[in-house]
Amino acid sequence: MKSYKLFTTIILSVILLFSGCTEEKYTLGDLKSPTGIAVDAVVKGQSTENPNGDGSGVVNFTFTGNNVISYKVDFGDGSAPSIVPNVFSKTFSKVGTKTYRITVTAIGTGGITSTVSEDVTVYYAYQVTPDIVTKLTGDSPEGKKWVVDKDAYGHMGNGPGPDRPDGIAETFTPIWWQAEPNSKTSSGMYNDVYVFTNTKKFTHITGGDLYGYKDMFARDFDPATPGSVIWEREWKLTYPDYTEGFDYNGDPATDTQPERVYIVFDRLGFLGFFGGSHKYMILELTDTYMYVRCTIPGTNNAAWYIKLKAL
Repeated sequence: MKSYKLFTTIILSVILLFSGCTEEKYTLGDLKSPTGIAVDAVVKGQSTENPNGDGSGVVNFTFTGNNVISYKVDFGDGSAPSIVPNVFSKTFSKVGTKTYRITVTAIGTGGITSTVSEDVTVYYAYQVTPDIVTKLTGDSPEGKKWVVDKDAYGHMGNGPGPDRPDGIAETFTPIWWQAEPNSKTSSGMYNDVYVFTNTKKFTHITGGDLYGYKDMFARDFDPATPGSVIWEREWKLTYPDYTEGFDYNGDPATDTQPERVYIVFDRLGFLGFFGGSHKYMILELTDTYMYVRCTIPGTNNAAWYIKLKAL
């Protein structure tokens, strides 16, 4: 009898517990598409005399709209799209006068989006020291010739870039791998000649072929990618000599880093191995020796290093 009463008490308690519970309902509110999206772009130093700015490359943006929770912006300069506040300053650091397609995705409730685009033309100037011009070009309008220093250990190398998803710290030395002397003979890299003039003209004497990633060659050089495989993605592309412009760029010195100077090619140019970048940081430069570094665009998770010598 006692056990029966205990069982009955437990059943009644459970019934009372569940009868006292009510289902909570959550709502997101009305799902509304963002409307009236607008981009106000003010180029720093813009005037009648300088319609594209004062050379700083700074643009002050204001993004506005209705029913907007956040703004995701692709600035059209190769950097990854990112969420930014509605008032935001951006420095465009491609040398010269460039036009960028700004694409703004306004995000509303429930992830509903609206997108607008606007072109912004910006002038960015970099004043390189005359000593660098002299060493790179020989102060010659005909140009100074450079080749990969195939006899040097580490004439090609690889190491971590700035944006490692695994948390590995960026380095400015090729800690992952360095090429042994003359170990890349089959790549066709050793017969390339790179000519820089003091008029900012670059000529790549290819010897009939180029060395780099096949998918990057398909993107920038020839979608048909005639040539042959070297190893996995690495490709020997059949390609003639070409000439284009180049310029200089730089990062100012800070408390933690020295001033950094870059060689920036207009469209196709690269040195040694083409990993997809047309921008090279000068790590070391003398009258006879040049050591450069570039990161892989789009991911920036790796860096390539090339040693060159003057002819």
